[in-house]
Amino acid sequence: MVEPRPTAGADSAAPIPIMHAPVRLALKILSDDDVRRVHAAAVALLGAEGAAAEAAAKSAPATFVLAARAFGQDVVAGAGHCWLATGGPAARVRPLEGGDPRQATAADVDELCLVADALPEVGVVSAPPVHAAGETALGEIARCLHATSKHVLVTDLRTAAEADAAVRMAVAAARGEDIRHRPPLSLRAGADGLGAAVVFARAGLPVGVVAAPNGHADEAPAAAGEPADLAHALVRHHAGVLAACAAVQATAPGAPFFYLADAALAGLPAAGPQAAMFQIAATQLAAHVGLPVCAGGMVSGSHEPDWEACTQNAVAGLSTTAAGADITAGAGTLSAGEVFSAQQLVMDAEIFSWNARIAGGIDVDEETIALDAVKQVGIGGNFLSQRHTRRHMKDVWRPRLLDRSMWDAWVASGSEGAYEMATALVVRMLSQHTVSPLGDEVSGALSRIVAEAGL
Repeated sequence: MVEPRPTAGADSAAPIPIMHAPVRLALKILSDDDVRRVHAAAVALLGAEGAAAEAAAKSAPATFVLAARAFGQDVVAGAGHCWLATGGPAARVRPLEGGDPRQATAADVDELCLVADALPEVGVVSAPPVHAAGETALGEIARCLHATSKHVLVTDLRTAAEADAAVRMAVAAARGEDIRHRPPLSLRAGADGLGAAVVFARAGLPVGVVAAPNGHADEAPAAAGEPADLAHALVRHHAGVLAACAAVQATAPGAPFFYLADAALAGLPAAGPQAAMFQIAATQLAAHVGLPVCAGGMVSGSHEPDWEACTQNAVAGLSTTAAGADITAGAGTLSAGEVFSAQQLVMDAEIFSWNARIAGGIDVDEETIALDAVKQVGIGGNFLSQRHTRRHMKDVWRPRLLDRSMWDAWVASGSEGAYEMATALVVRMLSQHTVSPLGDEVSGALSRIVAEAGL
């Protein structure tokens, strides 16, 4: 069953279990022969290191946990389920009351993480969702750990020193648990973050990285603004993932590694048909080498939380979930990832829940066919009194924002659209939702680590 759950109120200490769905579809855009050809070309592009890179990908774990601080909120990558992750880091934030985007503050980081924590569709929170003026990268991670009890995906570390401090923060947040078994942090990075990724991997924290094949970062598939051939982009991107996986496995054998199916990292537009096709194909390539997938997904080019943003993200989200990507990221971002909007995050969560329901497919068995109940009730009978109906009456997907009432009822209720309802929901979440506290000891440890790092 895939169904939005109500937001917890201030009097509720229990975290909301995150929503996930089994993936039964297998959307493909490449034939099996195409997949083998792209993979073979990527291995050949890596030259003498190709065979080792291929072996490294196959030696990495096929499944691993992205742990949360609270029970019922873990994400299991590679388990055949789809999950939603917020986008970020965005350079600016769109004010809740509307208007032009502005420079984000530390309070914005706290509030956006709190909204993500309150949404049952969100399984992974990117750290940070926005860059806060005057805050360090480590300071932003600490704020995210305070503001959500869900798994935190770090997106903005570049140096080994920053990564080392972040690992110590993960140890503190784990409260004595082994971070190799229950990692509270993970890292996604481009070629410039490979050093940080190796530090994370040595500590047992999951990483996703795309390196530059053979070190030739200047051989991007297309210059800015120019069209790129998708097949060429796929080969280079796949080679970059294999090269990064090989570097990680060489220094940390058995480290959890996920495949980044991100069109922007392949030199392609972040949104649009090319991006959607790329993500489907990249998910197929990841399955070929046995790696879990984190897809770029919801990165709309729209500058407003409007029909354009929702249309783009609906198509992109369906592409990733139906293709079998473990994580669809980017929720809440606008302007190709440059702006973050709380309303868009809420609307993207609704879009994702719809798409996840489709990706979950249709259960066809004796229970769902319910032949005995049909025979008992007969044609034109009333099924409401049947136990089967009571067992399954909540299995139907129900929207939180999309109004399906009749015209008169909609007008009588205030004629609110999805944007207005999303705004009201964000306000309610900010005033009512509470996050499982870290505790004074952990909070103090995080503050000391950030201060001592001085980064």
